[in-house]
Amino acid sequence: MRIIMTCGGTGGHITPALAIADTIRENIAGAELLFVGAAGGMENELVTGAGYAIRSLHVKGLSRKLGISLLREGALAVKAIGDARALLREFAPDIVIGTGGYACYPTLFAATRMGIPTAVHESNAVPGLAVRMLAGSVDRVWVNFPSAGKRLSSRARVLTVGNPLPRGFVGTGIAYSLPAGCRRMILSFGGSLGAAALNRAVIDLMRAEREDVYHLHATGKGGYEEFMRAFSEAGLVASGRLDIRPFIFDMPRHMASATLVICRAGAMSISELAAAGRAAVLVPSPNVTGNHQYENAKALYENGAGVLLEERELVEGGLAAAVLPLLDDSARIRAYERGISAFSRPDANRRILEDMLGLCQKAKKHQKR
Repeated sequence: MRIIMTCGGTGGHITPALAIADTIRENIAGAELLFVGAAGGMENELVTGAGYAIRSLHVKGLSRKLGISLLREGALAVKAIGDARALLREFAPDIVIGTGGYACYPTLFAATRMGIPTAVHESNAVPGLAVRMLAGSVDRVWVNFPSAGKRLSSRARVLTVGNPLPRGFVGTGIAYSLPAGCRRMILSFGGSLGAAALNRAVIDLMRAEREDVYHLHATGKGGYEEFMRAFSEAGLVASGRLDIRPFIFDMPRHMASATLVICRAGAMSISELAAAGRAAVLVPSPNVTGNHQYENAKALYENGAGVLLEERELVEGGLAAAVLPLLDDSARIRAYERGISAFSRPDANRRILEDMLGLCQKAKKHQKR
């Protein structure tokens, strides 16, 4: 079986694609997988690092305003679709699977015109532009939030499956012992690139915390040095209680150990929280298309599955005001743990695999007629 995975742009698009690919590789003997992404995109490093081959197309996201830039990007997209057709003829996939973002559009669009089975996965509560444009023509739209399907074309063939997760999150991570003298743990992070506003708020929070709280914070690779300068200026000293890192590896283990998690509201982070059953304070990024992180967090907040704190509320000790009372309220913590666990889809990887095989089988039967 030959499968093309197409993704790119952000980790929120790349991580689910890799999770799907790993599921295919583990369950289908001899499966041949090829990734297609955007030239220069972060997917090239992540995909090859995971052991998969990747081909690149020259494509950029479309501007939201009329102008010369939009015309140039449109011309580039047309060429990318032509290049994708050539690649599809060469590789001859049984199915093409995308996970959203502009990088997946040319390959999926070309595949739909060539009669190749297609599927696209949407992680967020608000579908991105590429998914909205493709929804009426692909064979399947897999969604994480049921509400996402209501925002798509009436022709879309939608299936709610959840979010495919890396192997470590399928099941419960193993918690570890906290440092001596610590009874509770806060885990905080703003994503792989970090978040300056959240970093500043975390320093204020650390100054206000009790000595029995172990706090592990990831600054993001680009914000580590600036954070450590502000950390020192605030009179804080790195110790066994305050653990500052540029990036957190082995997230399932750390999340399983946390009493409370503070993070952005990307779909992957929310799915990881749900799989781990962790109470969370969600701080949506205001700098994303369609404000989809706010909609993700709102969906949880309205179902009693977490705290929604907008970035503008972080100033003047806003994060500490939200976190410290919650940390001392075990009943609320337990309620949020139950609420977010209801969003867990531990069978998402399996459901996607089974539906993918069904789409391929249906296409083969159609071809024999």
